[in-house]
Amino acid sequence: MAKLLVLSLAETTRDKDRGYAVIARNLENNTWVIIPTLPKELFKIENEYAWDIFAVTEADIVRKIGNRDNVYEVNKENYLPYMIEPPLKSNKRKTEILEKISSNSILELQNNSEWVGILKNPTIEDLLFYKRNEENPFYDINQTFFWECRLIFHDEEMYKWKYKAADGVAVKDMRFKSYWRDVILNRGELFDEKKDKWIDYMENNNTYLLVEFYPGTYMSSVAVLSGVLSINKKEMRRDE
Repeated sequence: MAKLLVLSLAETTRDKDRGYAVIARNLENNTWVIIPTLPKELFKIENEYAWDIFAVTEADIVRKIGNRDNVYEVNKENYLPYMIEPPLKSNKRKTEILEKISSNSILELQNNSEWVGILKNPTIEDLLFYKRNEENPFYDINQTFFWECRLIFHDEEMYKWKYKAADGVAVKDMRFKSYWRDVILNRGELFDEKKDKWIDYMENNNTYLLVEFYPGTYMSSVAVLSGVLSINKKEMRRDE
């Protein structure tokens, strides 16, 4: 069994039954674990959530052979995943964990052999959020899959990822996308105001972007953001 500290719950496809993509740290050997398609049936078991951000889940995982390292699937034959520790409440502890495994440099993450990394304290320039795949016969405005979310940002060396397809880097973080989808659908006139407040919040607190890399068609890899984590500094001081 592996004890997994969950740091990302991201969307997979428009297929709701495929649940989430999970990225976690294996606490037993301090390595990354990527679970690309966690079935919905294993996310919530007997009305109890088995996975959550900053929670620890015990699961039987099996390595998958493919073009990326540290990719696994959950084996449910003999043991179902179980949350053995609830989500951390201490912002100080969250920051300590993220600081140990994060970097200030996009180039460092890009040149690393890992398929996951964390960029700390980026400068957020803009957030883009708009509909996509409207021509799809299964189009559903209420599914985050049919919304494009992108962040434009740079690191302390002013370096940024640039792709020809669109500005910024695509965000897969399910909760993050769900929040902005709900803003657009229910309070669309407040989008710009809320975006400015959010960017200001990110700049004034401890912000970490969990970066996942996919093998690229025209380049070695393409970065996406599978997790957006921002730790409130004021609440962190209360933990001291």
